[in-house]
Amino acid sequence: MKKYLNFVLLIAVCSAHGQALDFAQLTPTPYIHNDVNFSLGAVAISMPKYVGSDERRLAVYPAFDAQWKNGAFFSAVSGLGYNFSKDPNLQYGLRLTLEAGRDESRSSKLTGLGDINSAIEPGAFFNYYLNPNYALLSSVRYGSGVDHNGVQLSLGARATSLLNTQHRLSALFSANWANNNYAQSYFGVNTTQSIATGYTPYTASAGLTDIKVGANWHWNLDTNWSLTTGASIKYMMGDAANSPFVLQKTPVTVFSAASYRF
Repeated sequence: MKKYLNFVLLIAVCSAHGQALDFAQLTPTPYIHNDVNFSLGAVAISMPKYVGSDERRLAVYPAFDAQWKNGAFFSAVSGLGYNFSKDPNLQYGLRLTLEAGRDESRSSKLTGLGDINSAIEPGAFFNYYLNPNYALLSSVRYGSGVDHNGVQLSLGARATSLLNTQHRLSALFSANWANNNYAQSYFGVNTTQSIATGYTPYTASAGLTDIKVGANWHWNLDTNWSLTTGASIKYMMGDAANSPFVLQKTPVTVFSAASYRF
């Protein structure tokens, strides 16, 4: 069962763009008119080979989103979870996401650091809508890193502007904090890794890892088809930014997605 869930959630994570999984981004339950809203499509992403890399990779993945009127959801952006709120101004609940890990084969800069395995992360989320166009977002996730005891906390806000019935612009801001275990796994260098890589030993402690700003444009081609294009820029901070293999402190992710709503 765990292997099956790991596979399904891996698809979800890989499908997400640069701001994926920081937050559960859901349609308020009262606005879901059918028993389930479902869409399927594909997304192309240009992103760093790893967080802080100065090399890039281009990938194409499936994308999907399903939200049930009872509060359940499963999507590439939000993971697998349940929204307990029936209030259109509040969203809170539990979810499972997956930290995709990091393979040292992804870049020569990682050779000798070892792999970080993918990990299922149980977590919680709380979103508050000031009005239909502005929302405050938050989430906490546990289970990432080498020993699967990393914690990530994200706080942010989203603003949406409806230009007309076909076009919508959105902007997202987030600040991300991680505990010692996550920071050391992804940005630290222990003695064994230092010998294998030539990097100076480096201890990464808990703290803010980055702040991120993104924007996207959503275009409803008709009642079923839509296109979304966007980009995000991350500003690395603290011990994460000073890691010896973080070579780009302001990594940019660009994506474009097409989806069909059933």
